[in-house]
Amino acid sequence: MSSFCSSGFQYSSTIGSRHSKSETVFVSSFSTRRLKCSFHDAMLLNLDAFLIHSPEDFLQKDCKDRHLFFIYKRDNYFCFGSREKKMHYQISRQSNCSQYIDICLEINCYADQVVHLQLAAWRPGRYELANYAQKIRGFNVSFEGKPIGWSKKSKDLWLFQAIEAGTYQIKYQFYCNQMDAGGSWSDDTQLYLNFSNFAFDVLEIQDEKINIEIKIPETYQVATSMEKTGKNSWNAQNYQSLMDSPLLASIDLKHHSYQVKNSTFHLWFNGEIHFEVDYFINVFRKFTEKQIQAFGEFPAENYHFIFQLLPYKHYHGVEHAFSTVITFGPAKSLKEKKELDELIGVSSHELYHFWNVCRIRPKEMRPYDLSKETYLDSGLVLEGVTTYMGDLFLLKSGYFALEDYLKILQKQTQKEIDQFGWRNQSILDSSLDLWLDGYKAGIPDKKVNIYNRGVLISLCLDLILHKNGSSLSRVMKFMWERFGKSGSGYSMTDFYGLLKTESGHSQEMKDFIELFSSPGKDLLPELQKQLAWMGIALTFDYTSGPLLHHWGIRCEQEGKVTHIHPESMAYFSMMIGDKILSINQKPFSPEALQVEECLIIRVDRFGRELIINLQKDPSAPFYPIVNLLITTSTFLREKWMGNQNI
Repeated sequence: MSSFCSSGFQYSSTIGSRHSKSETVFVSSFSTRRLKCSFHDAMLLNLDAFLIHSPEDFLQKDCKDRHLFFIYKRDNYFCFGSREKKMHYQISRQSNCSQYIDICLEINCYADQVVHLQLAAWRPGRYELANYAQKIRGFNVSFEGKPIGWSKKSKDLWLFQAIEAGTYQIKYQFYCNQMDAGGSWSDDTQLYLNFSNFAFDVLEIQDEKINIEIKIPETYQVATSMEKTGKNSWNAQNYQSLMDSPLLASIDLKHHSYQVKNSTFHLWFNGEIHFEVDYFINVFRKFTEKQIQAFGEFPAENYHFIFQLLPYKHYHGVEHAFSTVITFGPAKSLKEKKELDELIGVSSHELYHFWNVCRIRPKEMRPYDLSKETYLDSGLVLEGVTTYMGDLFLLKSGYFALEDYLKILQKQTQKEIDQFGWRNQSILDSSLDLWLDGYKAGIPDKKVNIYNRGVLISLCLDLILHKNGSSLSRVMKFMWERFGKSGSGYSMTDFYGLLKTESGHSQEMKDFIELFSSPGKDLLPELQKQLAWMGIALTFDYTSGPLLHHWGIRCEQEGKVTHIHPESMAYFSMMIGDKILSINQKPFSPEALQVEECLIIRVDRFGRELIINLQKDPSAPFYPIVNLLITTSTFLREKWMGNQNI
């Protein structure tokens, strides 16, 4: 046997005699795993009776092994060879504060191969086009130091053709200026990377292992769920794994951990810590235990909570397969329990995503296709159920008292009452429209918030299920066992089927599914009825001022109109954006306004002054203020809180 290296591949000669292209070559010392090939000279090859007839046939085969095996021709001899199956990224910075990172991607290609480099247009957990290609500059391709021609097929798809077999380099810069849980950031103290922002999905070798090498200062610590392979290098199993594995390298990074059963949960803090860490860990351990108990297992040895504790106001979290990134600020506010509640709340929410979304996924996201929009009607399950369960497990684990939980629920109910998007869209409709306006205010009363309305729907579902001997947590465990563990993906029909089965096919469940699946259906009467079963009264008052309650006009402190009730008389004469200058010839002051028979309102309407007369509105009152009150203790509430067995 002889070996030599050419064009970036390691070849090992195993065939010492001449063979014609029509002959069959037997190589009995290799396994019958399906292999790929990198060669021009096609020949009939039999590896332990596994027939491959052409290079194209090789290229269509899936290879789960660590190496590619191929035949090549040298001096009229056919030789057997291999190369390691791995892409390689090198990431460095010329100027930390410029926020540009320099990226070099190395790919092994065969001669004449056309390579497609697809950049993500969006990232998991955010169903909104981000168009990361707008942050790339200086793209070029080279082979052995010489430039190679390339072109763009779309705004985020590059391609080039290899001139001969060997290792090709793709170099470019990416601008890391987005500090949130899904972005990337560079400064003089840290390098924070979400690879979904800038790593390419190489379409010809999507399942190939990827090695990441990052040049960072010696003083930096690194938080990531990727497999560490060297001092500053890590491996990802493939593109889907890489884009789901964020990395934070920082001089200020602090590490803590806790154990639940056979899994280690890592807490990484970047920034100032203004809370008692031992107490924080104890809270995390308790809600982690409750969530694992609900699903029956946690199929990971390690999980990473990566916290960016910022000096300015911020709140964001993003789920990943084996980690979550949470950005929160200002860090100093975490001295207060109210703010700590927010941080712990989003952490519980993101851990629940480990099962729901990261593994229990709708069919449309099996696998992720980040090149274009993936339309979903399952926002209720993705975010509504997760938001509900995240808070509920803080109640079940003892961090929240019932009064704490009801304060959160009261705010969520108030948000529902203050908007009328439900008249025009169901939660399924608004889920499909996430790509249009899911993460901004949008036009008035057009849509529902899948998080907020999803919480209230989930609570009603849970209570209906509890009345019939089950629970929403039990339904989600079945979702995990049937669709999450198998990786098969679910449809809303599957979810509805489990709800109906677990409720004993009750008419109440069927009617409620019909209610929330259709536009134009008010959720409040059903919520009020379900809460009454738990000894909790949902009541209303009208104590926030006559302009809001008697005329249906909501405005900011300085008089700018933000909402107008669609059933009020003001809806036909006032405009959103009007600035109220005076009412009844008195300068505008929300506190000084009294209930009167009529209002003479002077407004500035985008540079024009108008006088608007409003008579006492017969449709009043508007915009009620929500109160949730504990009236009595019930068995259903004890069971729902986890104080009784299901």
